[in-house]
Amino acid sequence: MIKIYGAKMGSAFRCHVLMLEMGIQYEEVKVDLGKGDQFKPEYLRLNPNGKIPCIVDNDFVLWESMAINKYIATKYNSDLLGKSIEENALIDQWSYWSILEVQANLYSIAFQKFWASEADRDEKAIKKAMDDLPKALKILDNQLEGKEYILGNRFTLADINVATCVMAADFAQYDYSAHKNITRWIAKLNKRPSFEQVPFPPKE
Repeated sequence: MIKIYGAKMGSAFRCHVLMLEMGIQYEEVKVDLGKGDQFKPEYLRLNPNGKIPCIVDNDFVLWESMAINKYIATKYNSDLLGKSIEENALIDQWSYWSILEVQANLYSIAFQKFWASEADRDEKAIKKAMDDLPKALKILDNQLEGKEYILGNRFTLADINVATCVMAADFAQYDYSAHKNITRWIAKLNKRPSFEQVPFPPKE
């Protein structure tokens, strides 16, 4: 049975959603970030970055949430990976793009506004992220125009990976409601059982 290290939040969130979407039994291993569990030697042996998530599948260890989701979907031969090599490549494209252009900027805002001390707060970093995000979200909004999902009318891994990046807006208290297609798409995804079982932000 696959073990996922990390609660249903942050980047680990998307891994839990995928497992539930595919109906795969797995074990969740708590890593208490507040207590510094991610820096304990036993965890650093699994993920030397000291971050979540990380999975252990028998003797195989893997970290980085996008890589984990690709591995899980591939291992179980999921049609969430698309029906052609071209669709699979587009799923990778949107997944990697979203973590760099959307999630990274949202995390930058959240960190600078709410976690950095006043003395360490970088207003230039906040401004850059606030300037870059609308451009990235417009690209995604345009992609969703006239479509139910990112690649058309069929739900794929791209929807899980990209949506969970956009949902980091909650941590940053960033309002993306002006992007109507994204707002509609997120509302639709939140009605799926896999997303309903892993509410974001987490309620626990």
